[in-house]
Amino acid sequence: MIEGRHIADPIELLNALAARLDAAGAHIERLGFTIRTIHPQLLAWGCYWSRHGGCRIFEGRHGAQNSDAFVGSPVQFVYTQQRPFRRRLATLDEQHDPALMFELRAEGMTDYYAWPLLLGSGEVNFMTAASAAPEGFSELDLERLEALANLLAPLLEVIHARRMTLGLLDAFVGPRISARILQGQVKRGDGDRIEAAFWYSDLRGFTALSEALPPAQLLSLLNDYFENCAAAAAARGGEILQFIGDAILIVFEMRRAEDEPVVCNDALDAAIDALSAIAVVNHRRRRAGLPEIEFGLGLHLGTVTHANVGAPGRLAFNVVGPAVNKTARIQALTKQAGVPLLLSREFAAHIRRPLRALGRFGLRGVAGEHELFTLEKG
Repeated sequence: MIEGRHIADPIELLNALAARLDAAGAHIERLGFTIRTIHPQLLAWGCYWSRHGGCRIFEGRHGAQNSDAFVGSPVQFVYTQQRPFRRRLATLDEQHDPALMFELRAEGMTDYYAWPLLLGSGEVNFMTAASAAPEGFSELDLERLEALANLLAPLLEVIHARRMTLGLLDAFVGPRISARILQGQVKRGDGDRIEAAFWYSDLRGFTALSEALPPAQLLSLLNDYFENCAAAAAARGGEILQFIGDAILIVFEMRRAEDEPVVCNDALDAAIDALSAIAVVNHRRRRAGLPEIEFGLGLHLGTVTHANVGAPGRLAFNVVGPAVNKTARIQALTKQAGVPLLLSREFAAHIRRPLRALGRFGLRGVAGEHELFTLEKG
């Protein structure tokens, strides 16, 4: 309750706790906890320590509650019954005991105890301990473990709240913006100038699709498109700044001027990967009799202001500058040019792949004519 509340890392906390338990003469070989969370991908997370395996973070994804590993497990028992689960491991029943009990016995454990971990919300979470002592846990040991959970709960609640905040910020605004928010850039107007390569992609025929498709099919199509573009960009260092209806704005930031060639080539590779991934998705959609995903993609580079803007009570980080507008206008010409991918002259100057010049085009709202490029066929 003194040193522990200054530890923000759950691995560090459990390692320190295990050392103190050893010093106190506790017979614990394994110790851990699981806490349910609010996250679009994760159902729960936890941290587990073992004497010979060290400490690790566990993350359970949505759907894990339906898995064979969960159904009939001590975790399910504690969650549903809201009372402890205790099993001595000397004699196990292959028909009724979960596989975990046999795994623990094979590791030399003699006794297993799982009990509720209650946070301030009242929601039941889960703690577990295992012993290799010949006599296992005594009744006094079990009382002490339950007291330990009550002492740990406030510390874990603080760690959990921070992890949940970070997870939700990352999921809904992205790692770049969440880091800035947590660093204190929360006032309207906070921001800085960044140089980056920009990706702007937009679905073709989305209005017609939204009128023709049932909502579930439309959302499935959108999610296939978003997921594959996001995965391709993230693998090459890109980060989604905004979903704008059916459009995506992605930034590939350049920390130094000499990074331009590498970043531009990474952004182009990401675009090629996304187009290839969507081609595979479209093959499956054709076989299922579903409309294909068609989209245009523009690539450009420039310097913009990345800032916190909006009304006093409703703020959002946004990028402001002609480079973003130009990228969107380049994308809008993909259908007219008859290609899915267009590159600005400034962007194309850094590309190592063979490119084909398509000529000069006027861009709506952008002065002058602009030379555009696409990938050379073959």
